[in-house]
Amino acid sequence: MNGQCEVFCVGNAVADVLARPVDHLAPPGTSQRLEDVVLGPGGNTINTGIALARLGVGVRVAAALGADRFGQFLRERVRAEGIDDSSLVTLAGAKTSTSVVLVEATGERRLLHLRGVSAYFSDQNLDWGLVAGARFFHYASAFALPAFDGAPLERTLKHARELGCLTSVNICWDVQGRWLPLLQPALAHTDFIFPNREEGQQLTGESEPTAIARRLRSLGVQTVIVKLGAGGCFVDSPEGFFTSPGFAVHPIDTTGAGDCFAAGFLAALCRGHDLAEAGRFANAAGALATLSMGGADSAPTVTEVDEFLRRHTAH
Repeated sequence: MNGQCEVFCVGNAVADVLARPVDHLAPPGTSQRLEDVVLGPGGNTINTGIALARLGVGVRVAAALGADRFGQFLRERVRAEGIDDSSLVTLAGAKTSTSVVLVEATGERRLLHLRGVSAYFSDQNLDWGLVAGARFFHYASAFALPAFDGAPLERTLKHARELGCLTSVNICWDVQGRWLPLLQPALAHTDFIFPNREEGQQLTGESEPTAIARRLRSLGVQTVIVKLGAGGCFVDSPEGFFTSPGFAVHPIDTTGAGDCFAAGFLAALCRGHDLAEAGRFANAAGALATLSMGGADSAPTVTEVDEFLRRHTAH
């Protein structure tokens, strides 16, 4: 296991069953052919944690697992990546979170999700002694863990900062449509936030990345990184703002690409890069993550990202 923790990553752990291509569903009572089916580790925390480990960053992952085969599968996969799994807690009475991911030929996907044990994971399950000393405290699953919503996330990020961590938050889609009122208390304790454009629009009511970032920074976030998919990212910080162009690739599956992007950004900062370099590194990591099936399984290594950056020119 990697002993030094540079990023303490908190969120959901999910067993992903991916099927491709599924551009439509066959009528009831019939079947349709698939080209590929994959069982893989997923969930924002597992995706981000494995991506960070492959990028050479010391990481711990904190999430809830069920006492079932999927839970054991996820724990084994985390250990196989050399990640400290001591903050993965097994909670009896609920199943491991699971998603059936229907991947279209374009790489876009639809998810059928069982929240399961993630519904019960809270800040009370965190070992703060293991958080102390980490450079980043990354909350990977905003809106995906109900016990962290609202005041608990505010309390969690505030405590992480008091322990000397920089804090970062990845945004998930809020299926209940609560958005900013639920997240706003935590923003004053957030150093980096990673919404995509659609999530940013739901949070702020703004459609342009510049306006999304301006609004979130006005609410206390230090640095806003708006993920733009193939378009790269927009970064707004106390040092200024810029757009980092993306890379042209032919995606197979976009599952977990946003998590790999966030991991790439944090990994670059851990390597001492500035924000512009971090944006370019994250864009490359996110692009590479779309070239094969799965979330965590498609995460690139640091060698692959560095080689990609040498061979490709941003458009």
